[in-house]
Amino acid sequence: MEGPLPGADPADHSERRSKREPVEKPESERRRLIVEAGHLLILHPSGPAGGYPMVVPVDHVADGLHWFLGSCAPLERGEALVVESPIQNDARYSTSATVAASTPETFALRLSSEWERLQQRAFVRISAHGLQVRVVRERGRAGAGDAAGDAAAGAGEVVHELLNLSAGGIRFSSATDYAADEEVVVHLELPGSECFVLPARVVRNPNQVVKSGGRSNVAVAFMGLDEGTRSQLLRWVYREQVRRHRELSRQRGSR
Repeated sequence: MEGPLPGADPADHSERRSKREPVEKPESERRRLIVEAGHLLILHPSGPAGGYPMVVPVDHVADGLHWFLGSCAPLERGEALVVESPIQNDARYSTSATVAASTPETFALRLSSEWERLQQRAFVRISAHGLQVRVVRERGRAGAGDAAGDAAAGAGEVVHELLNLSAGGIRFSSATDYAADEEVVVHLELPGSECFVLPARVVRNPNQVVKSGGRSNVAVAFMGLDEGTRSQLLRWVYREQVRRHRELSRQRGSR
């Protein structure tokens, strides 16, 4: 067994060993997931920290391979990638995978059996400036909107300008007072998608983040979403992210 050099401080030796040896992830951060048909996965060609991901549902599983409909271009057979899986009421997990088969109509991945828990925000959040949200409040809490931009859409309903959104919630600008933990229903109409009617709860007291003009940034979290609805929101967010990236690339190329 290697020991400290003569005359060396044993603490220095331990420090050198700790720098060379990787720290083993605790079991609580790793698990084995059963990924079946219909399970939504996020494919990262460059890993979660970079690239623009593809959001795809598993079509079927056969002979240890997970098959998907559509093309995986620009990935080719034999290439490695990172696969991410959001687990409802838990966290996000990632594992490595290899493209085992690829055609223009379908492709297959061979997934590693061990998944690692990701310590990061549960859902990707993107800017939503230019979009609106209609918020329905309980009777007795409804405001009438005001000249600063909140428009009354009916009894107990107020229209706000969206700031950002994710598959877990939204943030909007408001001149109307909302209480922390107040339960509301939000109506979202996203371009190229259906209208979403979602129960939500105010998670941040707007009085703590009042902006100029008396407006506040109000954050709400969606409550009790089924996996199908959450998957639709997640797909829209990632597709919009890709669309904006392509538009920005075109603009840069035309200069």
